[in-house]
Formats: sequence, structure tokens, C-alpha cells
Amino acid sequence: MPQAVPQDAGRHFILAFLFPFGGLIDCLYNWRQSWAKNVFWIVCIYMGAIHVYCPEGEVLGTGADAGRYVLRLMEMHSADYTFMQLFREFQTSARTIDLYQNIINFIISRFTDNGHILFAVLATIFGFFYSRNIWYVLERLPEETFKKNIIIVALWIIACPITNINGARMWTALHVYVYALLPYLVEGKKTRLWWLFAPPFIHFSFLYVVLVAIAYVLVPDWLKRDNRAFLIASLIVFIISLFVSSLNLSQLATILTKYSPAAYSHRIGGYVSERLSEVRAGQRAGLNWYVRWSAKVIFWGISSILIAIFPAFSKEQTRKELNRLYVFALLIGALVNVMALIPSGTRFRVLGRMFHYPIILFTLSKLSLKDISYKIASIASWFLLLPLVLNIRRVLLDDYSISLFGNFITVFFWENNVLLISYVKGLFGVIK
Repeated sequence: MPQAVPQDAGRHFILAFLFPFGGLIDCLYNWRQSWAKNVFWIVCIYMGAIHVYCPEGEVLGTGADAGRYVLRLMEMHSADYTFMQLFREFQTSARTIDLYQNIINFIISRFTDNGHILFAVLATIFGFFYSRNIWYVLERLPEETFKKNIIIVALWIIACPITNINGARMWTALHVYVYALLPYLVEGKKTRLWWLFAPPFIHFSFLYVVLVAIAYVLVPDWLKRDNRAFLIASLIVFIISLFVSSLNLSQLATILTKYSPAAYSHRIGGYVSERLSEVRAGQRAGLNWYVRWSAKVIFWGISSILIAIFPAFSKEQTRKELNRLYVFALLIGALVNVMALIPSGTRFRVLGRMFHYPIILFTLSKLSLKDISYKIASIASWFLLLPLVLNIRRVLLDDYSISLFGNFITVFFWENNVLLISYVKGLFGVIK
């Protein structure tokens, strides 16, 4: 559990304000301290404020979602948008299904059209749920488990990092979803479950996984906590999902359109289509080999560990404490494995990992070093080292400029849209 707030905690917050990158290192190094998650939250706000939403050489709105958020903000600000106009759009336009982003844009547009202020606000919300989710797991890990499984811990921390503010709707919805469920799955506490109603209003696609979560909550607790047959069935479903290789997209689109709210039909047609599938396949083919390899290693590495820890649940005490989380991790993993076959569904694998990493870490904390499950997990985790390094590189270099090493004062008068990865590529170009 976290330690009491020390009297000198203020200096850590000052460091986060004057040198956020140093504050990031500080709070991760002192992760046991009670102030650490709030310092981490402050760092998230700064990293949102300096997010490069339109890299040098790009036209605003033509790249990632972030540029379109800012373009929409500018439109609202310059047109002196009214709330009644926004309300009418909610009634008539498919692009306003996700209430969250449009309402945030509208409120900010009353004061400014500055994209960095918009992303600072988005990061404040994202960072709150992100920091709470990360520390919910860290606070419950024994020191020894943390140290001996540092690769998996690191992968947990960057599973859905603040850099994902680039797609604020999807990833904020994901963190709210995890925030709602983790206490119930780990401790049986239902106090946060009401947050499950929020994700569909942040990103429409979460309607389906929210329904799955509600259905799981309604399953009798004795079945989830201490029924070995239900556990084995969940494991079999998960294993089968690993080898499902194709879906009939046209039939799936028809089914989803038929049984979804009318306002969703336009979005479903855009996300579930053969044409988009071809586009996504072309994009994946254009990725560097090590990026594609990294994703596969993480997928199969984590899947193998999930299966390897199954024998640990032969112990009644482990089942009573962790079965609820393990079964859900397997079932949500099976669901996202199938969803990943949809053109835009690959990103839902991140949702699966948000439950896979915690159950792996919690289970390993209950195993001895001599246990065969522990040994398999340890060996598999070493294969995840290079993907971890590549992901850290992506988190630090792909969405930030030299402003990453600035602070909350310089952010007001120092703007740089040249990504750090551009400097690295230039350096290697010079070396060559």
C-alpha cells in the first residue's frame, strides 16, 4: 500500500512543475510514495499541453485525429458557435455521436482556439484516469514482484500511455472503462461501476464492451469466483480465439447495424467495411518489420503467460482472490481477439492488455520462484524486452518535440513542431 504523505512532498510537485520530464522519472522511481500518482498526473497534463498535433510539414486536419480536434475547435471559435447549434448537430449529424469531444471543444472554443490548451484539458481528464489505473495495480504489488517482473510492470505502465491523447476519445473511454471495472474485478467493490455508463458517450464503439461488462457483473458471483468448470470454459474460449483468422465483414456490418442504435449505423458502415480492411492492410504493410514483429511478440508473449498461469488457479485461495479478474481477462481477451479482425478493431487489443497485465502480475505475486508457471512467465517476459524498448521509443519520440524537456512556464512562449524522432533520423542520416 502507498506510504503516508511525507512533509517534503511539495518539492516533488515543484520539480514536476519546473521540469516535468524529471518529475516523470521521480514519480516512477518513488512509485511507492503516496504523492507519486498525483505527480504523474501533473506530468500527463504537461505532456498533453506540448503534444504535437500538427507536425512540421503536415496540413492541419489531414493527419491523425488530434489535428481534426484542433481544426474543429478553430471552426467553433471563429464561427461564434452557439450551444443550440451544437444541440441540433447532436440530433442530426453522425459526427457528433461522441458527446465528450464535441462538448469539450465547445467549452474551450468559448475562450480560445489554441490547440495546446485543448490538449491540456483533454490530458487533465485522461491523466486522472490513467494515473489512477496504473497506481491501482502498483499499490497492490509486493516489492519483490515489482522488481522481478519489471518488464511486465513497464509494459503495464505504457499499455495506453498519455501519448494516446492523439486519439483522445478512444483512449479516454478505455481508461474510464478500466477505472470502473478494476475494483470490482479485484476486490468485488461495485462503487465505481456506474462509470461504465460514460465510455459510450466518449467513444461510441465502447457500447458493445460495456454491455459485455454489465453482463459479466450480472453473472452470479459464485460462478465467477470459485467454479472451476466456468474457468476452464473461459480458457478454452480464449485459446480458440487465438486461432480465429477471418470474419465476414459484410454480414457483421449488417448484424451490428440491425441491432445498434440508429445513430450508430453511419459509423458502423465506416468502421466495418471491406474497403477499410484493404486500406488498413496496406498501412500495415508499410510499417517497418520490427514494428509488426513487436506487436506479434507482445500478443503471443502475453497470451502464452495468460495460459501458463492457469495451474495457479488449482489453489482454492487463488481462485477466491483472483478468479473474477482472471475469467474476465480471458473472456475480454477472446472478444478483442475476434474484434481485431475488424479493420479498426486491432486497437481493442489494448483493452485486453489492460486486464491481462494486472492478472499476470497479481498471480505471479502469489507464486514461488520454483513454480513452473512462474518460470514460464519469466522466460516469456524476456522475449518482451525488445518490444518494450521499441514502445518506449515510440512514446517518447513520435509525438513530442524538444519541448518535452521544457516546463509549465516555457510552454507559453516556446512552440516547436519538429518531432524528436525527426532529429534522431537526421542524426543517423548524418552518420551514414
